[in-house]
Amino acid sequence: MFRGWIMRPAALGVLILGLASSLSLASPALACSDVTPCEVEGGSYFIRPPAGWDGKSLLPVVFYFHGHSDSAAVTMADPYMKKSLDEAGILLVAMDGENRSWSFPGKLTGSRDDVRYTQAVLADVKKRFPVDNSLLLASGFSVGGSMVWYVACSLGNAFSGYAPMSGSYWEPMPKDCPGGPVALRHIHGTADRTVPLEGRSLRNGQFKQGDSNESFRRLLVRNGCPAQPDHVSTRDILTCRTWSASSCSSGKGAEFCLHDGGHRIESQWIVDSMNWLRAQRPATANR
Repeated sequence: MFRGWIMRPAALGVLILGLASSLSLASPALACSDVTPCEVEGGSYFIRPPAGWDGKSLLPVVFYFHGHSDSAAVTMADPYMKKSLDEAGILLVAMDGENRSWSFPGKLTGSRDDVRYTQAVLADVKKRFPVDNSLLLASGFSVGGSMVWYVACSLGNAFSGYAPMSGSYWEPMPKDCPGGPVALRHIHGTADRTVPLEGRSLRNGQFKQGDSNESFRRLLVRNGCPAQPDHVSTRDILTCRTWSASSCSSGKGAEFCLHDGGHRIESQWIVDSMNWLRAQRPATANR
């Protein structure tokens, strides 16, 4: 017959501490989600693992920087984004800009250091989920695409690759990038009038979006790539000029893709960029 037992105070303390420790290890991935924000220094973000994830396998990850007037919540509510990234088995990290935009040199900035915020989110995500460091992609659209360029310039190998879309450096462009060479794939529309390829002035010349071709040219120089691409290919509506990692002295490849549309993004382009990054792994893997 079970007679029960009395826990000594010291043993009880050990048990409570053990339970607390177990809970602290088990809870981080459950503490926030695609509907409950994850809080970090300087702000918050949302996160969503792919449907069907086994809870332990390494995950390819996309950090997504939204466009002007959007938010992390809007990103998470996008059904096309969810479908595409779920099918590709990608963990989505939805970054949240202060006042629905991003701060970087040349632009009317807010009070937050968004590079530092990005570092805080990156560190927090790695505490919560098993991240495949060789498939860690920063991507963004419009002013979020510009933010990706600045994160690449500042943080370099903190991410294994970058995929800005319809956004690049603003004037004056960075004279140097402490982050060094990076694997980067840029996508832009030739008919984009919101963020034209050649850039444009805003607020009577007070601010100026930079030329995307010049932004990319500077990347090629930083990466030690030749002026001419290895090859040019057309896939769906994208025509891409590709510099392989082996043709660049830094071992970091690059790709510049154009479509004949306007200011737009397709969720599949994010998946395609992850696949492009996967092909770079022999040169960029950092597990």
